[in-house]
Amino acid sequence: MRKIWIIVLAILLLIIGIVFGIYFYNNNKTQDSNTNNKQLAILKTEDEEQNIVSTSSIEERTSPNAIILKKQYFTGCDHIIKTQVDIPQELVNKTKEEVQNYFIGWSVDDFSDKEITIYQEKEGICNQHYLVKEHNGVLGIYTLDENGNATLKEDTEIQTKYLPEFDLQRVKQGIEAIGDMALNTVLEDFE
Repeated sequence: MRKIWIIVLAILLLIIGIVFGIYFYNNNKTQDSNTNNKQLAILKTEDEEQNIVSTSSIEERTSPNAIILKKQYFTGCDHIIKTQVDIPQELVNKTKEEVQNYFIGWSVDDFSDKEITIYQEKEGICNQHYLVKEHNGVLGIYTLDENGNATLKEDTEIQTKYLPEFDLQRVKQGIEAIGDMALNTVLEDFE
């Protein structure tokens, strides 16, 4: 009989503990909810008009590990050139507005502490229009401007005297390549 009283007493204490636990949990949850609802202060003016004032604001700033993605659109050739660079030291811990003031002539499209995307539109064609042509017995790499004028960029080490007649004729006329990958492909064909 004594064992039954001990079991009943244990069950009764367990039920009382559960009831108190639920009560304190719900009470804390209600207090947290009331605290969250007081994040904005409401002020009344003389006209009984309500103004909402934010109690705090945190401006996002750049981190030392951020990268800058530059996008340039060229209207003459309809190309977008993308380059990625590490953030300059003078832009670390800066806001979007400060970054915008640093890059004059560019617009800040995306801004986060880890990545900034800036954009610029330019007249003319991009600097990735190439012409591969014979120059002093080797293949020369020329850049083309919007008028089709070629300017020597650099000479390669590929000698033209070892090229087959068909390739030699193509090289004398010049082979156009648009983009660094296309230029590398043309040059690899002759190596």
